[in-house]
Amino acid sequence: MKPNEVQSDLAYVRGLVRRSEHDPSPTSIYLLWAVLVFVGFGLVDFAPKVVGFYWFFAGPLGALASALLGRRANLRGGQIQREEGVRHALHWGGMLVLTALAVVLAATGRIPWPEVSRVILLIVAFGWWSAGVHFDRVFLWLGGLMMLGFVGTLVIPAYSWTALGAAIAVGLIVAAILGGRGHGVQTRR
Repeated sequence: MKPNEVQSDLAYVRGLVRRSEHDPSPTSIYLLWAVLVFVGFGLVDFAPKVVGFYWFFAGPLGALASALLGRRANLRGGQIQREEGVRHALHWGGMLVLTALAVVLAATGRIPWPEVSRVILLIVAFGWWSAGVHFDRVFLWLGGLMMLGFVGTLVIPAYSWTALGAAIAVGLIVAAILGGRGHGVQTRR
């Protein structure tokens, strides 16, 4: 092998590594969740009786769509990272299971039904926060926004859920436009 070929091969590998450390989550995932969150949070204010039904389908289907979109983006970028996919599945799947367990708390009368949304908001806020620590820095500040929004749902009587859903949706759209990953903040993979 000639020195030029070795340099070329090393440059190619270096480029793959750099992309794997800096590529944002696919824009389509941010936009998908912007829509799902805006609609789902707004339902708490405007149609509270259908919120559970909406998230029963939107949560798992959104997670499945996100997994497929992420996989497609990785394959298109020349990256096949099974270990990364498993970590995402365990993280987001665990959040879905905890959410289902919160519903069980209400179904068994341990907490009142109107409070289930707040408990789930805390679970999701922590899930997004920890995703920001481990996967994509954008979710760090969005999880923090959800935590602040939780307080807002306690002290603002009207349309606090809709306002929070709109704020998160705008944050996700901005992340999609700017390219995610905390805009240049390196994350450990």
